[in-house]
Amino acid sequence: MAHSLRRLVALSPLLFIAFTLGCSNTPGDPFEKINRPFYNFNEALDRHAVKPAANFYEKIIPLGIRTGLGNGFSNLGYLNVIINDYLQGKWQQGLSDTGRMAVNSTVGIAGFFDVATGWGMPIHENRLGTTLGKWGVPPGPYLVIPVLGPSTVRDAPGFYMASITNPVYWIRPGWEYTVPLSIFYTLDARTRLDFLVRFRNEQALDPYVFTRDAYLQYTNTQIRGPATKPSEDFYNEDLDDTTKPTGK
Repeated sequence: MAHSLRRLVALSPLLFIAFTLGCSNTPGDPFEKINRPFYNFNEALDRHAVKPAANFYEKIIPLGIRTGLGNGFSNLGYLNVIINDYLQGKWQQGLSDTGRMAVNSTVGIAGFFDVATGWGMPIHENRLGTTLGKWGVPPGPYLVIPVLGPSTVRDAPGFYMASITNPVYWIRPGWEYTVPLSIFYTLDARTRLDFLVRFRNEQALDPYVFTRDAYLQYTNTQIRGPATKPSEDFYNEDLDDTTKPTGK
């Protein structure tokens, strides 16, 4: 979304500092002291604003409409998936995803209906961070970006790419469209993540560490596939010794 781009530009000094310091040999989670306050800020924002609004959204919008809106939001952001398919040399998947977006954008009425899955074109996940990882770019330190959430130095530019490949970004002047769409997108995504958020908050001894490790494991799986020994391969393969979390 366009708002994600503006947030990323505003945070560019932080990302520059993170990249610079990330080149040092600081062990563990070098930005934990600033990541935790940003994590706490995001959690407070979610608890006091996003979660209550998402509950209201879920209560007043019927499931069928919410499903259609979720399909539509996925379709709007699908060009990002397609581009990264091709950047990774996944030509067959790229063609399938191109067809998927074309079918859902037309027959599926702007993506509201997921016709393509029934026609043999399944949904995929892909993003710039995964592409860079497959090209051999190391993840760098773990980052918590205000509002946007968990990331790494390698993954952070993906917010920019996801924004500029979304058709909504190019609507001008557009605020009367982008603001409501951004709000609905956020609320819809929050309702889908509610179970995971509750599980983390109820089960994790340290939600910050749980979120960090889960995010890094997820990105590693997207790049290399499931690890045979998650507790070891996760750190040994995708993170070098300078970026292994300490578990503090």
